[in-house]
Amino acid sequence: MSGETNPFEVLIAEDQEHVREALAMLLRSHGYVVRQCSSPVEALAAATQPSIDLALVDMNYRRDSTSGVEGLNLIESLRQLDATLPIVALTAWGNVDLAVNAMKFGASDFVEKPWRNDSLLEKVNALTSRGRAVRAQRRVSEYEQQDAKLVQMRIVPRRHILAGSIELYGESVPVGTVGGDYFGAWQPDPETLHVCIADVSGKGTPGALIAAMLHASVSTLAMSGGRPEEIVSEVEAISREQLSEGHYVTLFYGVLNVNTGVLEYANAGHCPPLLRRSDGAIESLAATRPVLGLLNAQNGRAERVVLHLGDRLVLFTDGITEATDAKGKELGDEGLTVLLGGHEDLPSWHARVLQTVREHRKLTDDATLVAISMRGPAVKSAATQTTREMAPSEK
Repeated sequence: MSGETNPFEVLIAEDQEHVREALAMLLRSHGYVVRQCSSPVEALAAATQPSIDLALVDMNYRRDSTSGVEGLNLIESLRQLDATLPIVALTAWGNVDLAVNAMKFGASDFVEKPWRNDSLLEKVNALTSRGRAVRAQRRVSEYEQQDAKLVQMRIVPRRHILAGSIELYGESVPVGTVGGDYFGAWQPDPETLHVCIADVSGKGTPGALIAAMLHASVSTLAMSGGRPEEIVSEVEAISREQLSEGHYVTLFYGVLNVNTGVLEYANAGHCPPLLRRSDGAIESLAATRPVLGLLNAQNGRAERVVLHLGDRLVLFTDGITEATDAKGKELGDEGLTVLLGGHEDLPSWHARVLQTVREHRKLTDDATLVAISMRGPAVKSAATQTTREMAPSEK
């Protein structure tokens, strides 16, 4: 029987030549391409070819053996090689236990020897057609996932920015192919750097679609050079139409003066960023308003903090702090605070922290880490005399 474009190809793994030839003759007479193998080693080598649509596997390869161990091992190896390959076990007549074991090891069906031609052909026809359809769907799915991954990389690329006295380095790691984390950085003018980090509830494609919406809206609003609380309010208005019931977004948005180190920010229920001062003291930038999407529109406020020489500000999503070790213990804010130590350059520090989270912790959620540091002396002005003060909108 032929497929829609190419004839189906069947692999016959059988040590008895007369049995192989009889099966091959039957299948060829019905339009199948046949590849014959006399041993499990040959069969495994042949099965690496993507053209194989089905494997007919004999269960015994030694004349003095009826255990079927060789066939069971071959079926298991074939299944590990390709989870979608249809496999039909050839068992001796009446050996029900071996047939059941073959199914447990990954066979799709079994045929008793001596076989009935019509019954064998019926099973081969059904399994090859179904198998090719599954593989075609898998190829489409893999293509879609790859395409989604490329879109995700465009939306949330690794960023390294040097602007005035400020250095920024950020990267996002989805727990699957795509994720719901988002971060971005923009310079609408030479004096300011706008930074956003967000986490969409839920994983996978739904979260990634909302993250894509955030990218479109936040990017446009950032380049307008608005104030943090205003931009967050506008994002909330836009996202309310996109978020389905029960979904929400946590978001931190900051506007940083790249010369003075003054950061004005609004935090909509996002993980409080950690600020490590040059003397080792730790501060956190708590929420200034609720998350987006759960309550009616909120009147947010902005707060202000100043970065001094040697300070390092870390923005992150809960995928970082909720990463678990082998015992199930979460990294937590305390664990992340410990990792904030070190005096290496920002990219090296960022790589070290993210590598620790990636390799030594189990990621259960999308993980994003953005680090900002003051590389040069901040310009002293009235606005920088206090570490934290109210934003002009609060006065």
